Amino acid sequence: MTPLLANTPAVWMFLGGVALLTLVLLKRTYRYLGRSRRTKSPPLEHLHRPTSAWDGVQRDTLAQVERQKVEMHEMTRDLNGQLSSKIIILEQLISESQQQIDRLEKLLDQAESTTPASRH
Repeated sequence: MTPLLANTPAVWMFLGGVALLTLVLLKRTYRYLGRSRRTKSPPLEHLHRPTSAWDGVQRDTLAQVERQKVEMHEMTRDLNGQLSSKIIILEQLISESQQQIDRLEKLLDQAESTTPASRH
């Protein structure tokens, strides 16, 4: 028992340090948990409470209108994409047909230039 009595101040200092460390860690944990509770949901007095029976319906209607706006925007984007691809295909077809027209005009010019010469 003599060694235990000789180290009594060291033991008490060690226990005091452990207790102090425990208190600091508990304080930090409570602060962290308090912040997370506050950020999850506002207190009840800050939540919107309907003042009439129509208030909730108006919020639902506004949300529905916003959803419809988003759907219309997506549909518009899809339709623009379809129109753009059809315009590109149409421009390609016009270009090809113009090439064919130019080719046929050259052939007609050649046929007209050879036909009168062979008749005379």
